[in-house]
Amino acid sequence: MSDPKPAVIYLDDEEINLLLFKEMFKKDFDVFTTTYPEEALEFVKNNNVKYVFTDQRMPIMSGVEFLKEMASMEITTAPKKVMISGYAAEGEVSEAIQTNLIDRFVDKPWTYQGLKEVIGAI
Repeated sequence: MSDPKPAVIYLDDEEINLLLFKEMFKKDFDVFTTTYPEEALEFVKNNNVKYVFTDQRMPIMSGVEFLKEMASMEITTAPKKVMISGYAAEGEVSEAIQTNLIDRFVDKPWTYQGLKEVIGAI
């Protein structure tokens, strides 16, 4: 019997990004995707999540706001956090990187190989 795949979550307001991510990484991870920050927080709270991927600019809350909310929760094992955004790492994102709220920043559009390299580096 093989070991279970690590759980990952990807929060993004663009469904196409979620569909592509899920399709590309389904062999590597147990992938959960959502467009709702509250649903993402609940998933992280109730599952042993290895990686959290989030967009920055979303209508309900920004990726940084989501990660701050997640950081305030009691989680047994802290997941690695990757911000995926089409906007340069400046302002709020830059501060989040400097304070280790984000482990890595990835520019959109991303590629499977590029994200694999980021995952392997953190």
